[in-house]
Amino acid sequence: MPGKTFIVIHVFIVALFSATQLHAQEVFVKDSLRVGVRPQPGNSVAPVSVVTTGMKLTVLEESGNYLKIKTDTGITGWIKKSYASPEPPARVYLQQLQEKYEKLDSSLVEQTKKARVAELNAHTLNEEITELKKHNAELRVQLDDAQSENLVSSFSYFWKLGLYLVICVVGFIAGVFWHRGYAMKRLGGLRV
Repeated sequence: MPGKTFIVIHVFIVALFSATQLHAQEVFVKDSLRVGVRPQPGNSVAPVSVVTTGMKLTVLEESGNYLKIKTDTGITGWIKKSYASPEPPARVYLQQLQEKYEKLDSSLVEQTKKARVAELNAHTLNEEITELKKHNAELRVQLDDAQSENLVSSFSYFWKLGLYLVICVVGFIAGVFWHRGYAMKRLGGLRV
């Protein structure tokens, strides 16, 4: 009895897992085919619609060699399992790759344009930086010249001031001696 319960539980879990897995599974019609979609599994009933190579189908149920499918347009019915594949056919896969290539190619062209614009901007900025460095160097030379001139001018000013003071002191001393000599002459040789 416990063995039967285990088997029943195991079968139930497997059935539940496979039903869940089939419900979410998508398949494609293989090769270059036109497959009849029938209202019931088997070939005894006439098809109600046709699916062709590359159409994406959603698997709703599985019964023996047949799959119950639903198309993107809402058609529901049964097809043979051997006509379906989880992988898209080469033609569809090639088309998907071509679309992806075109998107990547247009993205590459856009990125190349952006890179060229950035390169031109960088070149322009480098030229501006070079010009600013030259201008900065010229301003430094002018500043150094002005500082040297100021220093020479200041030195010259102090030199002239010192010379003037020396002349004044010498003139004052000479004036004092002259005045003393003049006063002594007036006083008849007396020392003052």
